[in-house]
Amino acid sequence: MQYTIAIDLGGTVIKIGLLKEGCLIDRKEIVARSASGLKPQLPELKGAIDEILTFNRITQTDVLGIGFSFAGLVDSVQSRILSTNQKYDDGPETDLVGWAQGKWNLPLFAMNDARMALLGEWQHGAGKGCSDLVAITLGTGIGSAVLIGGELLIGKHFQAGNLGGHFVVNHKGTVCTCGNIGCVEAEASTWRLPSLLKEHPGFADSTMKNEEVLDFRALFYYAKNNDKVAKEVLDHCLSAWAAGIITMIHAFDPEMIILSGGIMKSSEIILPALQEKVNQLAWTPWGKVKLVEAKYPDSAALYGADYLVRSSMKSME
Repeated sequence: MQYTIAIDLGGTVIKIGLLKEGCLIDRKEIVARSASGLKPQLPELKGAIDEILTFNRITQTDVLGIGFSFAGLVDSVQSRILSTNQKYDDGPETDLVGWAQGKWNLPLFAMNDARMALLGEWQHGAGKGCSDLVAITLGTGIGSAVLIGGELLIGKHFQAGNLGGHFVVNHKGTVCTCGNIGCVEAEASTWRLPSLLKEHPGFADSTMKNEEVLDFRALFYYAKNNDKVAKEVLDHCLSAWAAGIITMIHAFDPEMIILSGGIMKSSEIILPALQEKVNQLAWTPWGKVKLVEAKYPDSAALYGADYLVRSSMKSME
């Protein structure tokens, strides 16, 4: 049993990988319909997995298990989804372990997606060789995960280290999707950006006013071309991200912060700006926390799922 199946259930794309001894040898993507729920996607997900196995001439007896990455709070002991946030809201009532057992007679191990990506980067990517890490995903939402002394921070209720995107950085700020006020995610994320721009008093006079899609690609473009509103909103976002990162540094004492997510496509601007703010403002008398870009931003969770399956099966021997 040399192979593992890895599933990364994203909000817009579901990634399925076939791995052999830590190497990603095949992958497939299907469109996610997260608003419709998880159960309606399971037949399509099964079909995609069966296609990968058939194409690679692999039977289920060659597979060690399935690693399942989910964008929400996950009980990683029972491999059960605990809580969602406007994605796959039927997740908590979906029996993933029973599904995998019934379809392939395979064990399934589930984990929060940020933790799964951290495992992948720790084993194969930017965090290799480092035992104290924080991983942060900047995208539609903002996720986080923490590794301390080579062990994932989990917590009694499976949410320790996962809610860095919901650290409050503006107690008089915007209501977040989680219900709190002024979270990092509510101040600077993809879902928040359009309203953040439109609320700016100078937006009506901005060169961005006729832009059809107000996303971070547009923000960085207009800021580079000296649009005043874009530059001010970008500075606001950088300050919010830095505040969240510094809070995580103070809380978890990492040696390194790994940043990934769609927003990091502009890493050449983001990384130096955030590193400067962290160097100035974080209280770390031992030295400076290094900020790095993820090595595998598109597949770290697949590598992490492989590691989770192998380490979980080994601990059961």
